[in-house]
Amino acid sequence: MKAFAQAILLSLRYKWTIIGSILCSFLVAVLWSASISTVFPVVKIVLEGKTAQSWVEEEIDNAKRSSLKLEGEIKTLEASLGNLGKQEAVILQNSIDLKKDRLEGERKAIVRFKKFQPHIEKWAPDSPFTTLVYAMIWLLTTSILKGLMLILCAILVARVASATVMDMRRIYYRRALELDQSRIDKLGASNMMTHLSHNMLMVTGGLKAFYGKCVREPLKMIVCLSVAASISFPLLLMSLIVVPAGAFIIHSVSRRMKRATQSEMEGMSDVFQTLIETFKAIKTVRIFNRERTERKRFRSNASTLYRMQLRISFYDSMLRPITEVLGIISIALSVLAGAYLVLNRETHLFGIQISQRPIDASMFVLFYTMLGGASDPARKMSETVNVLVRGGTACENLYRTYNVEAKVSSPENPVPVPLHQENIVFENVFFAYLPKQPVLERINLEVPFGQKIAIVGGNGSGKSTLMNLLARFYDTNRGRVLIDGYDVKQMNPKKLRRQIAWVTQDSVLFGGTLWENIAYGARDASEEEILAAARVARIDKFVDQLADGYHTNVGDDGKLLSAGQRQRVALARAVLANPRILILDEATSQMDGQTESFIHEAMKEFMANRTTFIVTHRQSSLSLADRVIVMQLGKIVHDSTVSEAMINSSDFQLLFSNKNKAA
Repeated sequence: MKAFAQAILLSLRYKWTIIGSILCSFLVAVLWSASISTVFPVVKIVLEGKTAQSWVEEEIDNAKRSSLKLEGEIKTLEASLGNLGKQEAVILQNSIDLKKDRLEGERKAIVRFKKFQPHIEKWAPDSPFTTLVYAMIWLLTTSILKGLMLILCAILVARVASATVMDMRRIYYRRALELDQSRIDKLGASNMMTHLSHNMLMVTGGLKAFYGKCVREPLKMIVCLSVAASISFPLLLMSLIVVPAGAFIIHSVSRRMKRATQSEMEGMSDVFQTLIETFKAIKTVRIFNRERTERKRFRSNASTLYRMQLRISFYDSMLRPITEVLGIISIALSVLAGAYLVLNRETHLFGIQISQRPIDASMFVLFYTMLGGASDPARKMSETVNVLVRGGTACENLYRTYNVEAKVSSPENPVPVPLHQENIVFENVFFAYLPKQPVLERINLEVPFGQKIAIVGGNGSGKSTLMNLLARFYDTNRGRVLIDGYDVKQMNPKKLRRQIAWVTQDSVLFGGTLWENIAYGARDASEEEILAAARVARIDKFVDQLADGYHTNVGDDGKLLSAGQRQRVALARAVLANPRILILDEATSQMDGQTESFIHEAMKEFMANRTTFIVTHRQSSLSLADRVIVMQLGKIVHDSTVSEAMINSSDFQLLFSNKNKAA
């Protein structure tokens, strides 16, 4: 539960709200016991046809008579001590001591009742029925006030829990954005969605339980048990004899609940994964008529999650009957003991002193009423155990996932990132995503500033990986990537990437307007700069066809635009960023030939005085390049101008010969 403790520490920034909720919980506890205490005047006074005044007078008289009787008995017993042997004298002395204890109790009772007598005579009603009316008014008033305090407490607790989880979502979303690319790839979108949605709901429930029932119910128990202890503390201890057994059972169930919760989170992740994959590839599903397959896959994952949730419900359902049975055992034992004391007017049980003066029937009823008042909070407390366990497990998953040291991070003393104007060098670079599976081997490449270099090769040859290393999404296993003589590993990644723009084949757009997606490339760009970038990417050629022009909503992932239009928006975003290093990774693969030709003409001017990497399979894109390198199996196998590669490189010819024939 250390992770959950950190969530609690985070919540302490809302200390005044927490203090308010604790104060409300305390008032609820006091009002709870106050409403329960109504049973005493009803049983002791009203049902016996008495008034509070007559009851106090009767109690004082009874205590006085008992005192006189005990004093006489003590004197008689003390007088006979001298005529007994040693053993008999010890037994008799014990009896005298017991009577002295009772005498002390009776004298204290006289003092106590006389202390309250003036107040009772002044304020208490003077008839049994009026006493009952007052008792019912008291019960109604305390119940209404308790209800109001419960509402206020629930609002305050919800505010603390929701605000804390909102802070946690922001913190972990920020950390998620800072995770290594390799870790993001390993976790997958479904796991991250589970952590930031489903797990956060469990943390919310845990915090609500902690600041709600875990504060309020123990206070209610303490108040009720305090009243019961004032009647007979030893009898109260006897009533709580089953508490250790209950604690052991609850601990055992909570351990199983933790394992079940972990499995449920994994099941939820699988469900999310199925949903993401299915709806992202819905056209593929439909074109191959695989709806039935996807339904089966979803049903299988949903059924697994269902079984896990049933297991959790089973463990959750166990706690209430367990606590109720233990409570009944506790009450049954103490009722037998209490009834024996009341019926026989005894103060000792098994040689243990239970009270100084005999407990009468009304106090006996009040004692067990308070014990019952404490058992309800105990039951509710046991029900919160599983909520706390689930919240704690969710926190542990969050901390385990996001509280990891990034492999790609800013060094303690990063070198200043130079304004790129000299060269980019890949120096003896080795890299592998998985151990013993190299993707790049002995890459040595120098690209002067301003050069447009095309990178071609078959799938899996390492083209995009080379760009990943340049943008420092990953770090090399061996070797260095240098910009103007500085190793990128010694640079702050964020500052490095300010000089880089990357346009990919699968252009990523965000929910929002066309204008917002272009402006994503530079937060402070002016309207003129955004429109200029749109003209370079030829967006102005289709924007007039849209209902709201640049303010048209592009839909989820830009699905309301065509693939070619999405690529143009991504290209405009990169142009607006005004990078010193431009990476075009199949950036025009979704465009028709005429549009691509227009964009190439516009891009030639933009690419001046920028180092540009063109990762492509399209021969038409080679017109932008001053130089081409050919890669195969993670190695550079050819490096020359495009025209020289057409003549001298068999690998290059193999890549583009079929395209030439098709053309």
